[in-house]
Parts: sequence; C-alpha cells; structure tokens
Amino acid sequence: VALVAGFAPSPHSRAEPRCISRFAPRHAVCAPRAAPRLCSADEAAGKSRPFVEQTAADRMQQTAADRMLWDTVNTEEERPRLLDALEGRDYLTSVFLLHGVYVGGLNIVGEYGENYAVQAVGIAAVLGFLSAAWGFAELVTGKIAEDGRPGFARERSIMWYTSSYLAGVMWLSLRLSPLYPASLTPLDPALCAATIAVYVYGFASPVRTVLVHWEELTATEQLRMKGMVASGAVGGVFVLNTAALLLRGNGWWEQVLLLWPGQSTLEPSTALFAAYAVEAGMLVHRAARKGLITFQLAVPFYGLAVLPLLTVLPMGCLFWWRQADISF
Repeated sequence: VALVAGFAPSPHSRAEPRCISRFAPRHAVCAPRAAPRLCSADEAAGKSRPFVEQTAADRMQQTAADRMLWDTVNTEEERPRLLDALEGRDYLTSVFLLHGVYVGGLNIVGEYGENYAVQAVGIAAVLGFLSAAWGFAELVTGKIAEDGRPGFARERSIMWYTSSYLAGVMWLSLRLSPLYPASLTPLDPALCAATIAVYVYGFASPVRTVLVHWEELTATEQLRMKGMVASGAVGGVFVLNTAALLLRGNGWWEQVLLLWPGQSTLEPSTALFAAYAVEAGMLVHRAARKGLITFQLAVPFYGLAVLPLLTVLPMGCLFWWRQADISF
C-alpha cells in the first residue's frame, strides 16, 4: 500500500526530466527533447577541455540535478529490452513471487495440511533469506552506487532498509512456525531487538526526510517519501508480536498456541505476505529505475492487481478459514 502511495504519478511528471537510470550509459540521463540550438561560448569551451578522471570527492560535488530521481516518460523508443535489463536478483525475486502466488492459492482454497509449514514457510525462508543476502552483497560490493540524495531518498538507504526488512519478516515467519529449531530460541532477544530497530528506522527515517529535506526532493521523490512513511507505519505492525516475544519470552508464544492453535498458521503467513509485498514493490522500483516501465503505468497495476491478489485476498481468506481457532 505504501509503495502505491509513494510511486503515485506526479501531476507534473510530464514536465520533469525523463529519467535517471543505471541500466546503460544511454539511459543514464534522459532529458526532454528540445529544438536544436547553437552552443554558447562557455559550452563550446567546456566541450573542448580534455577529459580528467573524477575523484570520489569530485563525484560527490556533482549538482543535485545529476542525482535526482525522476519518472521516465516519453522514452518508449529508448527503453531497454526486458531480458537485457533483468539481473540475477530480479530472477530470484520473480521465483520468490511465483512461490507467493502458490502460497496465496493455498490460502484462498483453505488448504492447511500437515505440509503447509514446509510448502509455505520453509521454501519462502530459503528464497527470502537468499534474496536479502543478495541485496546486502550488492550494497557491500558497491553495486548499489552512492547517489548522495538526502536522508531516506538515498538509494542505498532504501536498499539497506528493504533488505533488512525482508530478512526480519522472514525470520519472524520462521520463528513463529513449527519449523523453527528450539536450539535457536536463545537468540530471540538479540534478533527481536534487531528487527524492532529495523521497523523503527523504516518509519522514523522517512518521517525525518519529509520534515528536514522536503524542498530538496523532486516531485517523484516527495511522493515516494509519502509512501515510505505509510510503509513504515504499516510494516511496523510486527513490532507488537516481536516486542511480546522479546519481553515475555518463548513461554508467551507457547501459551498463545495453547489458546489459539491457528496462530501457528496465521502469524507466519502474515509475515510471508509482508515479504511478498516488499519484494514485489522493489522489483517494480528496480524496473522503473532501469527505464523498463514508467512509475505512472506500473504503480496502478501494482496497487490494483498485484497487491490485492498476492496479499490482501489470501490474507482475507486465511482469516475466514481459520476464524474459529485464531485471535484477532
């Protein structure tokens, strides 16, 4: 829901520069077409200067316009081919989301057999942790380059958060499922504290960016920050059961299962749906940054089709099928 709000089309997007993308040099900076004009003397002199390799400090001094995020419009003839633009993590995310379709189908028809935990949580844990690790690797190796944008508008900040959030909800899903090894429960305090910190950061950082850096953001970034604030608020709902587990220990969860046995299906599945939602949103985000699609076209499809079918519908069905043995 938050990504839908954050990537909503700007009413002025047709007047904005068309894109900044990392797919290829010819897509790096796309500006609106303009009538040919003669270069000024200063421009001509600049073109004749010899090329000098930039230092890291020089790159950090680039103008803000060179690092701003804009939507891509009117560039259909220049868009990269799908297979050329997709990278390894995009394929992994696609497999993860296909698994989400499968898990959603199980919830829609109410198929909660003995193997549900393995088919849903177990497979998702492998794919989700692998995707999160891939995201961290891209950050550590510098594949996600520094763009110098303020606050949470910085691409590396977004990627650190979404990768950490994915790892956090995947751990929570596994922790509250029957698959979690009892030998790992002593790690609960540390892991609970770490995931709570991620949830708090995911709300506090975009709020601070809105309050402190609003005027420095493009219209697209401003809309995205609104969405990130909403995302942090909604995603932070997992603070409740994580804090309960932190403060009351494993005995609390065992007591919950005695009173409401269906919670062993409800809680892990809810965390899974959150993981599917964030991965789908970031796949759309990466595709738009590469110039494959515009946010204007992708966001309505994501908000009106992907999210309801992938998360809202199966979650509602889960509540319906297990209403007798779960607690709201």
